[in-house]
Amino acid sequence: MHNLKPEEILQSVHRIMKAAEYGFFITIGEDGYPSARLMQPFEPEADLTIWFGANPGSRKIRELQRNKKVTIGFHDSATTAYAALRGSAEVVNDPAQKGRYWRAFWSDIYPGGPEGDEYVLVKFVPDRIEVMDFQGHVLPQPYGLKPNVLERSGASWALSNREDL
Repeated sequence: MHNLKPEEILQSVHRIMKAAEYGFFITIGEDGYPSARLMQPFEPEADLTIWFGANPGSRKIRELQRNKKVTIGFHDSATTAYAALRGSAEVVNDPAQKGRYWRAFWSDIYPGGPEGDEYVLVKFVPDRIEVMDFQGHVLPQPYGLKPNVLERSGASWALSNREDL
């Protein structure tokens, strides 16, 4: 087992997200408890910014307007791997971005298409990532007792040196 570099861990995160296809999008509810729902993100950007489509009247949007702190969890059951990304999210109603992040089969859900008022985007930017990937050997020693944790510092990622993980 070698010391993992952030780039190796990020490769694992991208693989887990792609294999999972869907992730749990977790916000803080009105009652203070986490509120989770399964969502299908678009392919993450190189910096791991993740975009989702949503209805502006949905519970998740109301919760984001109160508290922008979000966790997104992905699980790849085939390889016993997970990635939990923590960060902040914002609602985006830009027509160009809505056109870019659109799936044709969503026409039934959003009949106005990407230009419609019932469709907005959620832009998520992570600042912390926990990842455990047994098959990919992305796990710290002792074997699998704690996840690898990356924290964003500006535009780059670094392994966390916190002991309370």
